[in-house]
Amino acid sequence: MDVSKLTDKARVAADRGNYDYAIELYRRFLELQPNDPEARKALRAVEMRKFQERGVTKSTPAGWLKGLGSLVAALVLLALRKYEKAMIACENFLANDPYNRTVLCLLGRAAAAAGHLDAAILAYEEVRNHDGTPTGSLAVRSHVAVLRRLGELYTETKQLPLAAERIEEILQFLPGDRDAERLLRDIAAQRSMVEGGWDKAGKKGGYREVLKDEDKAKQLEDSHRDIRTREDVVGAIERVKKDLAQQPGNVRYLIQLGDYYRMLKDWDHARATYQQAQKLDPVNFLIAERLGDLKLAEMDERMKALASDPNKRAELEELRKQRMAFAVEEYERRVKARPQDLPTRYKFGEILFQLARYKEAAVQFQHASRDPRSRRAALYRLGLCFEEQGLTDLAIEQFEKAVSGVSLVDQEAKEILYSLAQAHEKQARMSEALETYKKIFEIDIGFKDVSQKIEQLLKHGIQSQT
Repeated sequence: MDVSKLTDKARVAADRGNYDYAIELYRRFLELQPNDPEARKALRAVEMRKFQERGVTKSTPAGWLKGLGSLVAALVLLALRKYEKAMIACENFLANDPYNRTVLCLLGRAAAAAGHLDAAILAYEEVRNHDGTPTGSLAVRSHVAVLRRLGELYTETKQLPLAAERIEEILQFLPGDRDAERLLRDIAAQRSMVEGGWDKAGKKGGYREVLKDEDKAKQLEDSHRDIRTREDVVGAIERVKKDLAQQPGNVRYLIQLGDYYRMLKDWDHARATYQQAQKLDPVNFLIAERLGDLKLAEMDERMKALASDPNKRAELEELRKQRMAFAVEEYERRVKARPQDLPTRYKFGEILFQLARYKEAAVQFQHASRDPRSRRAALYRLGLCFEEQGLTDLAIEQFEKAVSGVSLVDQEAKEILYSLAQAHEKQARMSEALETYKKIFEIDIGFKDVSQKIEQLLKHGIQSQT
């Protein structure tokens, strides 16, 4: 059986709105290929789309009730160490309740025990995205446990930068946590070993004494150094080509080669290489993203060239419209395929905001605000969307959330406070506006027209509430 045809059929069914059939096909594929992260992402995306169209965006009691039998089966199978069957039981549950945190964690646990680490990472990442910014000690402890498990899994799969990111997130919730700090030091040590520090770790001569072949040692050293010049990229391309000569079907090498061609702005070779990888792995969402990013980068480069020629303004404007239209199409596709990818939702929101599609942008920023990394920026832009729609009270709420608990008033915080003060003025809340302008004044006396704003309010007899 050509199992790839199952996912092809599933994609077609999902595009036509035949969600139940698409879900069935993805689940059949995953029974055969349980560690395929892209198929599992696509499955979850279809399940969520199905429920979102019904207005369901979170776990429900009805979902628990329908999936109770599957949950019991999953727990029993896990206890019996039948891990892959436990994964299937979890997916049976999630078909009726794709947002269920408990079962997603159970799926991650079963997948990790079965050795399907990519599937485990995906399940825990879904939980992490659902959690957003937890409040309350119990929610924080539960969230931190997920972050810790992700750190361990990323370390085990040698994805050390991501491992460090997840452990650093723990320290945002639990500053000074000794276990997290220890894990971070261990990860840093491993990264040092992997990223070229081998010659410093060990006896004199380092890894060159272990690798007797001097040419291999030099090649290994080159492969891990930073790529800074065109010559570095050309050298990297030659190394990857040699690897591909030995493993012509290695998709990872093809993606890497495409990335290097893109660094050189060799658009045609980059595109052809990505397309070659896509033929070998048609369900790999990463390759589709690379092709989309490539087209956007190519259009950006063309716009730069046109911008330098005053006679090309009309052509430049037309290309700018085409780029924006493609960006909307591309990011809409990504969000539909991976609705829990919060950074992508944030980028999509920015694109929609530039097009003055404020209502649609607000939806994306509201989702993106669940990501601790972009929470403040997303809330700020959500407030701007409301303000553009004349919903000033709602805008004020978002601006206040964005600066709540801010200890360091940086440039972005000043921008948010300024927008908040202006919104207060629109609502004739002059005392609140004065108080907010003063917060900026205390940090940066020369920021925009804050000094004049304060002076005008004071002249009109406005007094701060404090």
